Amino acid sequence: MDKIKYEEFAESLIKAHQTPGAIVALNHQRYEKGFGYRDRENELPVTADTIFGIGSITKSMTCIAILQLQEAGKLSVHDTIKTYLPEITFRGSEDITLHHLMTHTAGIPPLNTLFYANKQSMEEDGSFDFQIKLGVPLDPGQDSIDTYDDLINYLNTIQIDPIDRPGRSFSYSNDGYALLGIIIERVSGQSYAHYIEANIFQPLGMKSSFFDPERLNNRATSLYSVNPLAETPAVEHSPGWWDAPAMWAAGYVKSTAADMLRFGDVFLNEGNGILTPESLDDLTSQHIEVEPGLYYGYGVIINPDFFGTTLIEHGGGIKGVSAQFSVLPEKDIVGVCLTNIAGAPAEALLKGAIQSEMDIEPDKKAIEYDDYMLSEADRQAIIGTYHSNEGQTIKVYEKDEAIFIDYLGTEIPTRPVGKSDVTIAMHGTEHLLQFKDDRLHFGFRQLLRMDSE
Repeated sequence: MDKIKYEEFAESLIKAHQTPGAIVALNHQRYEKGFGYRDRENELPVTADTIFGIGSITKSMTCIAILQLQEAGKLSVHDTIKTYLPEITFRGSEDITLHHLMTHTAGIPPLNTLFYANKQSMEEDGSFDFQIKLGVPLDPGQDSIDTYDDLINYLNTIQIDPIDRPGRSFSYSNDGYALLGIIIERVSGQSYAHYIEANIFQPLGMKSSFFDPERLNNRATSLYSVNPLAETPAVEHSPGWWDAPAMWAAGYVKSTAADMLRFGDVFLNEGNGILTPESLDDLTSQHIEVEPGLYYGYGVIINPDFFGTTLIEHGGGIKGVSAQFSVLPEKDIVGVCLTNIAGAPAEALLKGAIQSEMDIEPDKKAIEYDDYMLSEADRQAIIGTYHSNEGQTIKVYEKDEAIFIDYLGTEIPTRPVGKSDVTIAMHGTEHLLQFKDDRLHFGFRQLLRMDSE
């Protein structure tokens, strides 16, 4: 690895995205560096033992737990969820299996559940009202979702319009993973957190990994955020970790770079004693295509042709968290990038390090899209406002015969790459937007078109 070239690349990204602190680490002592600070105000450095949130990288751990319980003969991924959650009644739920939840193919649309599950901690830092100002469809009078019963009651009460029959369409769902957490608890007879800690963290020696924010100590990073509504948006210290015990299974692990490299051994060493090789194969199989050339397994994304090798990865993002975890089994490489602000370029930072290790330019794209010339009819077919109840509202409009999007009040130019496909640059990475059947596929979610303009 050309460390000087990589670190020039990394530091320019970190500066451009105002990232207070980050750690990038590759296994076998190939590379490890802390950038910036875990506590900017006191200039405390980032190390491999600094505790960060990992967000949705937690989902792979939830799926490992399900596969362990399948190995023990206590459940099957092809069981319907009503086998374990008989009180679930929302529309379409009778045909959903554990496999559908694990692959985000249950047909559950993006919902606002996560905000209500986080409501208590969001009210403490003022961010619940802030999300309403940003346009997220939230009811200030709605009770917080604090328990599994609260969660199930909420899902049963609201109007859920499935996006498709189970098994047919991919749309990322935190709610589906929350339900998997309840199933793990009921089948194992242990709390979800205790099960994960006893059956994944402890056997792997992940001594600094946990769920409960009460366990945070002086090795934990401070959290930072940017107020996009401010006249001059600036990075600010933002104390208080969001917590949603009813949805821990979707993304609430706190961990360190050192621990996450240990977690990577599961993927390199045939399950490393916590999964059978057959279960590891199930975990990392290409169950459904999510974008051209990208597939979802169980809690992981698979790129079968990342510069000629297989890349298994997942990211995570929530308040004070942008994280990326990657494994290249054929190269014996595990990598992790953890940061302390949402919207940081964690994916680009980690891919840059991995590519540098492979003697590939750090900014080279593994999936290239060719330019495409949109016709007037093509442009008219995709303009409109697309919305999800998870809080995403994206306005797609035409200006000077080009397509732009408005996201969180920011105008972002697009690059057309197909008759109904464009890309945008965000967080240091090129993201694909696909328009199909009055829906926008973006951020692995399906957003519905609200109007035509």
